[in-house]
Amino acid sequence: MLTTSVISMCMEPIDSSSIVRIVFHPATGNGKALMRAREVAAALKEHGIGFELVDTSIAEGSEIPALPNSYRALIIVGGDGLIHRMIPQMIHSTVPVGIMPAGSGNDFWRMAGHRHRDQSLEKIINYCVAGAATTSVDVIQLEFEQIADQSPKYAIGAISWGAEARINAAANALPRQLGSFRYILGLLLTVPKLKGFHTTIQCGSYRFDGAALVASIANIRSLGGGIKLFPQADFSDGKLELSLVQGSRLMPVLPLVPKILVGANHRRKVSHVLSQAQIRTQEDCYADGEFVGTGNFGVKVLPGAIKLIC
Repeated sequence: MLTTSVISMCMEPIDSSSIVRIVFHPATGNGKALMRAREVAAALKEHGIGFELVDTSIAEGSEIPALPNSYRALIIVGGDGLIHRMIPQMIHSTVPVGIMPAGSGNDFWRMAGHRHRDQSLEKIINYCVAGAATTSVDVIQLEFEQIADQSPKYAIGAISWGAEARINAAANALPRQLGSFRYILGLLLTVPKLKGFHTTIQCGSYRFDGAALVASIANIRSLGGGIKLFPQADFSDGKLELSLVQGSRLMPVLPLVPKILVGANHRRKVSHVLSQAQIRTQEDCYADGEFVGTGNFGVKVLPGAIKLIC
């Protein structure tokens, strides 16, 4: 029930402008998320700031209470998956967002330039106590042609179809306790089955039409817990980076894997900067590591849709 999904621990005075919402899933990071959510709550309490805890293991997506614009901040304790789940609330709110890393990937958190969770906690508390400038972060919007739910889908990091989507699917099927190692195992399990697929990418006068093994569009620099596939990506410039590996067969591409995994140039790489595009494919599509749809879709940037505490 909704009444049990939020554990209110707000201190007097109960004024919505002084409340910080902390969202977490207790199992994330083998329990790290619960521990770090309590750490944030304790630090806020020490500074006399009210807060509420939202346990997303209890609250399904439709049951998470709407985020009032009057709240001081939204703190997400988790990884890219939980951030992805919270995007619909974030883009319809003016409340600044802080990230405490506790997931297996944490690629979006890395884009904020933090190197340790203590640095993130310090930034969050400083903002909640005294206020500070925030960074406006872009969101990616996807619209699929042929799915029952015609509402837009969103991503804050990367979308992929083809090989990377299959690796994501394989990694998601593995135990969460493996952390970022799931992505390495997903790659090893998927590589023997990989084959090229046909895709078309149309963006203004730019067009790619051919066979690909890997295709992704991103506004962050890394995937899978730090694999730097998108060296030009910037989540606050209103642009996205396309990274694609041409080819219909895996064997000729295998010698290029070291370059692919660091985003370096190679003879089969296709790279392009865009702000919107139409994608034609029959492949599954994943956004921030979560399945979002199959088949043709459009993608565009929503510039500065989220205010990030960083």
